[in-house]
Amino acid sequence: MDTNFRICAVIPVYRHGETVRGVLQSLADLKIPAVLVDDGNTEPDKSKIAEAAAAFPGTELVVLSKNRGKGGAVSEGLLRARELGYTHALQVDADGQHDASSFAFFEKAARKKPGNLIAGFPLYDASVPKSREIGRKITNFWVMLETLSFDIPDSMCGFRVYPLKLVCPVLEKGLFDYRMGFDIEIFVRLHWAGIQFSFYPVKVVYPENGVSNFRVFRDNAAISKTHTLMFLGMILRLPKLLLRRLRKR
Repeated sequence: MDTNFRICAVIPVYRHGETVRGVLQSLADLKIPAVLVDDGNTEPDKSKIAEAAAAFPGTELVVLSKNRGKGGAVSEGLLRARELGYTHALQVDADGQHDASSFAFFEKAARKKPGNLIAGFPLYDASVPKSREIGRKITNFWVMLETLSFDIPDSMCGFRVYPLKLVCPVLEKGLFDYRMGFDIEIFVRLHWAGIQFSFYPVKVVYPENGVSNFRVFRDNAAISKTHTLMFLGMILRLPKLLLRRLRKR
């Protein structure tokens, strides 16, 4: 057993006070502790999140004074996990859309490849909104251009295991988008940093009557802006990227 490997879950929570307890229970069943990030919630969600954290010993609760968006909450959680001595962090959504039966598999995959980013490749059922499915295909096309590769077949699934030693320095340099574009941008930046990816299938369900924090016009506009900036960033890095590939031959 690798005694240097310590994993926790990082769960950003905004308006999901009703569902986060079930996610924590699934993690507790596997003895995976959690860093729970209250992303500027108001009542009654704030109290429910605090109660859920208190119900599971070992849970670290980080409370943000105002809403910073999914990326801001995840970033705070990952940095806090590193401070607590964890080596890896499993990013999990608080709404229960990620298949809890995959948690153990992803932990084992991270143990086998501790230097890789372990990412979920989503398998959707009929509950996926058509607009999200189309948007995902467009985003994956842009990511292919931004990385000049097919290394990232899906960049939007928020179910992933980060090696903290490698991801935290990238976070500390700053990002363009700390909201819904975070999942996409951090993948591209980690690829630029030379980190290896390993993808595994994971079931993703959009819960009936679930609370979505995605704002179609605001978030799509922000994601489009981020793609533009990252594409320009890729052009600036092009000589370096080409040199790296020549050296690999």
